[in-house]
Amino acid sequence: MKSSHSLSVAMHQEGELRASNGEPTTIVNTSGSGSNYGSTEDREAGREANTTLVPTTKTYLTRFWILFIVSSLGALHAVQWNTWGPISESMNKSFTGWGQSTVAIMANWGTIMFVVFVFPMCWAIQRYGLRAGVLSCTALVFIGSALRCITLDTPTFTIMCHLCAILLGISSTLILSAPIPVAAEWFPLHERTTAGAVMIGFCMMGCVGSYLEPLLVRQPGPHVSNHDIQEDVLLLLYIGMGVSGVLLLAVMVYFPAKPPTPPSVSISTERHKFIPGVVSLFKNKQFTALTIAYGFAIGPAVGWLTVLDFSLLPLGFHQKDAMWIGVTSVIAASVLPVIVGRINDLMHGHIRLLLCVLLAASAGCYYWFHLLSYEILPVTTWQVYMSVVGGNAFNAATFPLFFEVGIDLAYPVPEILSAGVMTAVDNIGTVMFLLVFFIPNVGYLWMTYTLVLSTFLAIVPLLFITFDDTRLIIDTPGES
Repeated sequence: MKSSHSLSVAMHQEGELRASNGEPTTIVNTSGSGSNYGSTEDREAGREANTTLVPTTKTYLTRFWILFIVSSLGALHAVQWNTWGPISESMNKSFTGWGQSTVAIMANWGTIMFVVFVFPMCWAIQRYGLRAGVLSCTALVFIGSALRCITLDTPTFTIMCHLCAILLGISSTLILSAPIPVAAEWFPLHERTTAGAVMIGFCMMGCVGSYLEPLLVRQPGPHVSNHDIQEDVLLLLYIGMGVSGVLLLAVMVYFPAKPPTPPSVSISTERHKFIPGVVSLFKNKQFTALTIAYGFAIGPAVGWLTVLDFSLLPLGFHQKDAMWIGVTSVIAASVLPVIVGRINDLMHGHIRLLLCVLLAASAGCYYWFHLLSYEILPVTTWQVYMSVVGGNAFNAATFPLFFEVGIDLAYPVPEILSAGVMTAVDNIGTVMFLLVFFIPNVGYLWMTYTLVLSTFLAIVPLLFITFDDTRLIIDTPGES
C-alpha cells in the first residue's frame, strides 16, 4: 500500500507537469468527473479528484546506442581506475618507489576527486546538458590515458600516473552518477531499473579487463627482467589510450543531450534548480539515512576490489591466482545487478526486502572469507572463490535498488544531483577504507572486519525508511 506522503507528493507533482518538448499534453481524468485538476481545490483534493495532466511520451531505438556508449564509458573508466592493483607485484618490482601505498593512492585519487568535483559537475550538467558532460568526461579519460604513455622513467612516470588518476577521478563524477539519470531520461518505466542496472553492470565488468592484466604483464620471476615487465606495462597503457580515443570519437559523432520526446511522465515534470535541489537533499532525513546506508554498504566493498590481491596473498593466492578470483567475482557482480534490476521492474513493491536479503547475503559471504583469513576454517580454493564472489556479487546487486529508492525519496530533485550525492558518499567510504593503508604495519586482516561490519550496519536504516513509489504513481496515474 502506498504511503500518504508519496501520494501527496505525486499528486502535487502531477499538478505541475509540463511537456518539455513543447508537444501537446493530454488530460486524463481517471475519476470520471469533469473537474479541472489545475484548480487549487482539486490539487488539495488530490487523490479524490485523481485527474492527471499527462505529457506525450515516446521511446526511441537510439536509446540502445546511448546505453552502449554510457556502458562502454563506465567499463573503460573501471579498467583505467583499477589498472595497478591486479599487477601490484610487477609494479612493486619494476618501478622505483612503488608499493602498497602507491597502488592504494592511485585508486584513492579517483574517490577524492569525485568528492571534490561532484557538485560542480552536477551544476554543469544541469546548465549545459548531458552531452556536454559526457563529451568532457570522455576527453578527460583520453587525456589521462595518454599522459601515462609519455615515459616509463621514474619519477616522471609516477607523476603522470598520479595526474591520470586525478583526471579519472574528475571524470568519474559523471561516469559513476550517469547510469540512473540516463536510464530515467531515455527509458520507459518498465525498462528503467534494468537499463540502469546494465550500465552499472558494465562499470563493474570493466574491472574484468583490469583483472586480466596479468595475462599481458608478466609476474616477477627468475627469467623475467624489470625491462620485460616495463615493456608489458607500456603495451597495456597503449591499449587503454587507443580504446579511450575510439570512444571519444563515438561520443563526438552522436550523443544527444536528451530524446526529442520524454519516455515517461515523471521525467518531464519540473525539477528543482541546483541550489534548491541541494538544500532539499540535505533537509530530507529519509534520503540522508538511505545515503548513509548506501555509503556503508558500497564504499568499503568497492575499495576492497582495488586491493583484493593484498587479502588473497596471505592465503597463498599470488597475482595470477588472484586474477581469476577477481575475474569471476566481477563477472558475477556485473550480471546479478541486471537480474535484480529486471526483477524490480517486473515486481514493484518489494525493494526493501530485496535490499535487506542481498545485504545479509553479502555480509554472510564476507564473514565466511573472514573465517578463512583467520584460518578458523581450512583454506580451500572453492571456499575462497565462493566467499569472495558471493560477497561482491550480492553487494553489487544492491546498486540499482539503492539508486531507485534514493531518487524516489529525493524527487523532484534532478536524478543527476541525487545520484551524484549518493555516489559521493560511497566514495567517501572508499577513501576512508584505502587511507588505512597509510598506517604503518597495519597489515591486511582489518579489511575483513570492515567489510562484515559495514555491510551489516547498512541494513539498520533500511528498516526505518518509508519506501515511497513517487515516480511509479506519477507514471501510472490510472493505477494509483
